[in-house]
Amino acid sequence: MAFTSYNFLLFFFIVFALYWTVRERRWQNLLLLAASYYFYGSLQVWYAVLLGASTLADFALARGMASRPERRRSFLWLSLFLNLGVLAFFKYYNFFADDVIAFLAALGVEPGLFLTSILLPAGLSFFTLKKLGYMLDVSRGTLQPTHSLVDFALYVSFFPQIVAGPIDRPQNLLPQFEAARRWKTEYLTQAFPLILMGFFKKLVVANSVQILVDRVFGFAQPSGLLLLSGALGYTLQILADFSAYTDLSRGVAFLLGFNTVENFRQPYLSLTPTDFWNRWHISLSTWLRDYVFFPIRRALLRFKLNEKLAMSIPPLATMFVSGLWHGAGLNFVVWGLYYGALIAAYQLIGIRGDWKPASKTATFFAWLLMFAFIVFGWMMFRAPSLDWLINIFIHSPFIPSRSEFVLALITFTAALAYSIPLLVNHLIDRRAGGTWLQAAFYAIAAALIVVYVNSTSSDFIYFQF
Repeated sequence: MAFTSYNFLLFFFIVFALYWTVRERRWQNLLLLAASYYFYGSLQVWYAVLLGASTLADFALARGMASRPERRRSFLWLSLFLNLGVLAFFKYYNFFADDVIAFLAALGVEPGLFLTSILLPAGLSFFTLKKLGYMLDVSRGTLQPTHSLVDFALYVSFFPQIVAGPIDRPQNLLPQFEAARRWKTEYLTQAFPLILMGFFKKLVVANSVQILVDRVFGFAQPSGLLLLSGALGYTLQILADFSAYTDLSRGVAFLLGFNTVENFRQPYLSLTPTDFWNRWHISLSTWLRDYVFFPIRRALLRFKLNEKLAMSIPPLATMFVSGLWHGAGLNFVVWGLYYGALIAAYQLIGIRGDWKPASKTATFFAWLLMFAFIVFGWMMFRAPSLDWLINIFIHSPFIPSRSEFVLALITFTAALAYSIPLLVNHLIDRRAGGTWLQAAFYAIAAALIVVYVNSTSSDFIYFQF
């Protein structure tokens, strides 16, 4: 049930009406919990069963940490084993499926449909990190486990976040679930710009550019220029797509009375790799920083390693974990290590996340270099495989054929044109709420959404190359 579907709009309208009709916090939370499990179970019923079982296990283990602190470490390791085991099984099984099937065949066992291909539950990566963060904080004593199973289950399954994040911390979301809520007009004024821009970025920008990007990356061996155009298109597509879901998630949460975490802050204006990850998928970046980067760095400091080595290992290990989290393919792992190496290299030459160049000219070239690194990273991320990408670098000419040149030109032009509204949205001063400029911009965005949904004008990009 995608946020942009009619089914979700009907679902949310019913939940919204019932939610604000109920006055008592406990019943509001029960309603949201039921709605969240219905939302998640509508994808596959067994998704909801898996979610419920893992939630009950972590709730019990967290309560065990509080009642039996001497066994806190044992409870934590059991939670890590269960959560990471489930995540690894579903996320990486298909990566080794052929070997498993061959092994079973050698033993004379006929693999069934389940063993042939296992579907990754939607949102598993997101709610697993939410639960792990909760368990780690409880084990450290920085968070007291909640006594309410309903509140904890709602924190894990909250339907605006369960499929695509953001990965909200329990310190932010649980107190809001535990507090009384009454309708305020400001909820609507905060939600409206987010929801409108979410629909615009997803339906008008991401969906349109995706058609061209898929076309480029579907070629067996595109030229270098065509690949570059596809990488630029994907750079826009993934920002528009992912930030759209975050905007919609935050907007829906605002309409229910909750203030959830910001996830994107103009990441393509970054000057350094660290700055980029402080702006991109902020909830994941801060999770990795707090639960992977800092523990590794603290552990290395105890061993008094060489300073350069101690500076390089934490970002490499952290971004390696990030690559594994994003997917099972080798290109995701290399993509993670690529960013880890970039962060380490910048730090070794003394350039950290808060670095500011001395002049505007230096700022421009620092941004241009970082943007080139970003585009290359997304090229690697989107590529069907590393072999496909390496083959293009080695064997494909940079100058395309005439038909490929036309597609490259269309892709470049579309990426530039569709990026302009996002740039305008950033340039508008958000603090000047209610100005005629903002009203005009949002009115134009709403009109474009209506035109896009009710037209088939995007069919022009289906060329036969």
